[in-house]
Amino acid sequence: MQNIPIIVKDLDCLEKIIICPSVEETLSMDIKQVDPRCCFLDDFLKSGRNSDGSVPLLTFEQLPANYPVCINFTSGTTGQPKGLIHSTASLLPLFRDFNLHCNLVRGDVVLTPYPVGWNLWNLFISNFALGLTVVLYNGCPFSPEVGFWEVMDKYKVAYTFLATSVVDKMEKNDVVPGPNCKLEHLKMLTVGASPVKLQNFDFLLSRVKQDMFLNCLYGATEVIGVFSGFDMNIPVYSAEIQAPALGVDWKCYDGEGNSVIGQKGELVICTPNPAFPVAVWNDAKGRKLEELYLTKYPGVWCQNDECWIDPNTKGMVIIGRSDDVLNPNGERFGCADIYYAIHTMEELQDYICIGQDNSDGDQRVVLFVKMKKGYRYDEEFAKKVQKQVETQLTEEHVPALVVEIQDIPYNLNGKKMERLLKAIVQTNEVPETNNVKNPECLKLYCNIPELQGY
Repeated sequence: MQNIPIIVKDLDCLEKIIICPSVEETLSMDIKQVDPRCCFLDDFLKSGRNSDGSVPLLTFEQLPANYPVCINFTSGTTGQPKGLIHSTASLLPLFRDFNLHCNLVRGDVVLTPYPVGWNLWNLFISNFALGLTVVLYNGCPFSPEVGFWEVMDKYKVAYTFLATSVVDKMEKNDVVPGPNCKLEHLKMLTVGASPVKLQNFDFLLSRVKQDMFLNCLYGATEVIGVFSGFDMNIPVYSAEIQAPALGVDWKCYDGEGNSVIGQKGELVICTPNPAFPVAVWNDAKGRKLEELYLTKYPGVWCQNDECWIDPNTKGMVIIGRSDDVLNPNGERFGCADIYYAIHTMEELQDYICIGQDNSDGDQRVVLFVKMKKGYRYDEEFAKKVQKQVETQLTEEHVPALVVEIQDIPYNLNGKKMERLLKAIVQTNEVPETNNVKNPECLKLYCNIPELQGY
């Protein structure tokens, strides 16, 4: 409550601040002292009724499909957050995703453990129109003490989405269903938000539940809805996105703008889709959207993610942000490849990988590792990590440096912040940022002796 005056200070257009009390003491407060525009939720709902308590007749206005309805802010993983304006047509892809692709019907229960402000919260809004029940999980899914799978079982959850980072930590912390947790109602589970690893599939199918439809989900804040779809009539291949969503004309483009299969390229969407934003907030000239997404390949939406389409299965693998791809000695690969190689090392609690550039334009791969409690980092362990990468991948993938660090930065949505770290390592300065969950760790990456002089 004490932060409300600070938040609303310059919002002159604000008419009401609606307080939803979570503790009994709030109800006895004089909230008008906090701000004259404050009111409790119950009072706000009553203000819309007639004097006799009845609900007045609603008048629905006919508006065009591109009429702006909400602003969806990007997470800031790739620079300053952008305010993307979405239209009323954006609701259509949500009905497609949950009803047609996920095969969810009235009476099914879905669970979301994600906070307000992330696009994953917005995705579940349409569930109410489909007659689904939404369980809002406010807690840490990968904490062993919580019993996340038991919560799923208790509320008979049919579907949930888990971020890759959450699944990683579940495996590290051995968060698995207890002996009495059957998850009988769980029909589908999807994983995404960052590149999915083969081990994520192995863990979920071997330690959580075998008889469920498990698949990769791929979307972005730029769209309400997702790019990927599911087809329960065709096979699923571990860590591959099975198929595009209905109406999504995706392709993989090489540097010349040619559609390719079986080689790395950039993910593009070649046909307009109602899921896309209609403008960027505060863009006086009305050109920002085009400059950000439609200029690299004119007339084609470029998502700035590097991908690969399997020539045999036609499934897609997301490698990572196209401008964050590692490129030592001319070899292009993603941080996710390194994470895949070291994921099973029991000594590691966490890790993050970046490319360090020198003045000659060369790049070397630097891997920062956070040790699990009870294990010690030394030169011998660094060599063990490098050997693990070489064995699992190739000699070209081996990090030039393995450096111990006490903490790994994540943004508020639980994504590792490789780009931010690369900038810190290059400049030895911590830029101003407001979207880091643990900002105090950023200074640890300044003036690291092993990185000097490159």
